[in-house]
Amino acid sequence: MASHSTEETTRRDFIVILAQSFAGVGAAVALWPFISQMNPDASTQALASIEVDLSPVKQGQAITVVWRGKPVFIRNRTPEEIEAAKKVPVAELKDPVARNANLASDAPAAKNPSKKF
Repeated sequence: MASHSTEETTRRDFIVILAQSFAGVGAAVALWPFISQMNPDASTQALASIEVDLSPVKQGQAITVVWRGKPVFIRNRTPEEIEAAKKVPVAELKDPVARNANLASDAPAAKNPSKKF
C-alpha cells in the first residue's frame, strides 16, 4: 500500500515561506555594509597600477616614475652595459646566496657559480 501525502498548500505555508524570504533578504541587506567596507579605497586602487610608455626612452636614458608613492627607476641600457653586466662573476656580487624556499639555505645564486652568464 502506497501512502501519498495529499496535503495541500495552505495559507500558513505561504506565510512561513514569505517570512523566511523576508528574513533572508533582511540579513543580506544588514550584512552588505560590513562586506562592502572590506573593499579597498578608490584612492588605493588608483595607486595599485601604473602604465608607462617606454617608447620615448632612448638607449642609455633613465626615467623615474612614481608607483604607490615610491620612485621606480627605469633605464634602457646600452648593449655595452648589458655585456658588462653579464661579465660580472656571481661570486663578486654583494649577495651571492639564493633566497628560494625550494633550495637549501646556503645555495648559490647561480646554478653553476663559476659559469658566466
